[in-house]
Amino acid sequence: MTSTILKHCRFFFFALLMTTLVGCAAQTGGSSWGMPSGNSGIVTSDPNQLPDVAWQTASQREGLMQQNNTVATSTTPTPAAAPVPPREIKVALLLPLTGKNANLGKPMLQASQLALFDVGSSGFELIPADTGSTPQGAAAAAQKAIAGGASLLLGPIFADDVKAVKPIASAASIPMVSFTTDWTLADNNTYIFGFLPFLQVARVTQFAETKGLGNLGVVAPQTEYADVVIATLDRTGATAKAMQRYSPGQPDLNTIIADFASRQKSADGSLAIDSLLLPVGGESLRSLTAVLSQHGLSNKRLRLLGTGLWDDSTALSDPALTGGWFAAPDPKARRDFEQRYQQNFGGVPPRLATLAYDATALAAVLSRTDTTGEPYSRNRMTAARGFAGIDGVFRFRGDGLAERGLAVLEIRGGSASVIDPAPTAFGSGS
Repeated sequence: MTSTILKHCRFFFFALLMTTLVGCAAQTGGSSWGMPSGNSGIVTSDPNQLPDVAWQTASQREGLMQQNNTVATSTTPTPAAAPVPPREIKVALLLPLTGKNANLGKPMLQASQLALFDVGSSGFELIPADTGSTPQGAAAAAQKAIAGGASLLLGPIFADDVKAVKPIASAASIPMVSFTTDWTLADNNTYIFGFLPFLQVARVTQFAETKGLGNLGVVAPQTEYADVVIATLDRTGATAKAMQRYSPGQPDLNTIIADFASRQKSADGSLAIDSLLLPVGGESLRSLTAVLSQHGLSNKRLRLLGTGLWDDSTALSDPALTGGWFAAPDPKARRDFEQRYQQNFGGVPPRLATLAYDATALAAVLSRTDTTGEPYSRNRMTAARGFAGIDGVFRFRGDGLAERGLAVLEIRGGSASVIDPAPTAFGSGS
């Protein structure tokens, strides 16, 4: 399938239908990282409010295949039409296909190939460009792709690579959709497509407040990510009743957490806080929850809250997080993608693979539907109604940051279940 997909994918016609999507928020002004507060996501079947672009569901793909087969085998002659030469659109995909990060880059390329299989067209060509897992390689790959006629750059993944490519793309006026989570790199030519903490924090804490859990505590490392999480709380109007920071390299958290826990307990043994935000992931999260449990700060006595860093197997399998809530894209559509990925390529795709799929599908469909000659113009890329993909509804703001529709998920038995209804569009006026 790979060789066919990488050239010109000719079969599937695009169909507009979006999957179940969740909570979005209104834009606000402010600093370069400032993100929306509130939840302006709405449930609607009004086609004038639904995202302009969405990719097929499994049932649609089957239906489209049947239609194509019917056309191919039909014996009814069709009227001859004047040939229309296809407009060639080239898009470069900058990924580490060799070097230390090849184990991430190769599956993301395969996810992109799957997107082309689903929504590609004869006029669209994806050009894989190997960054070699270095900033210098990323810069060289970008220069070669632009010289070869690329109209859009997808990737790279890592912040240092994006920094190396930004001036090259800017000088050529070629937009870039990067997979990094470094929001400081966003501008009017660089779109940041990675999963950002702003909306995740606002979504889960505001949901908790609606459930009567407004006495919020925070335990967080002294990192830039946690700094932004805490600043986001201030911007959304949430107030942390208790705060504990710690060095991310601190080997023993027992004394710090013991002191924090003692300050939350009243004379009768009750807690001053009813929810606790932990903006950390991976093994660091597992170590932290173990110490918190030892000192009576577990989901048995309060509600643990997290960010998208919890959206991985390490967090989901941690018994201490059972019952915890976090905000992330609705996983329903991702399950179908993962199943099809395994069928075509074997193995389980990394979490970031969906970014490559959605970005490639977006590029292919904007190319297919373009009537202006500029498929990736700023107006098209920042369409207010947004787009819908595997990771839900999304749109790019004028400052280059991505807004996403998020679900609130609860960890149960090693997996995450949606516990909040799913909006299907961005609110009017957002």
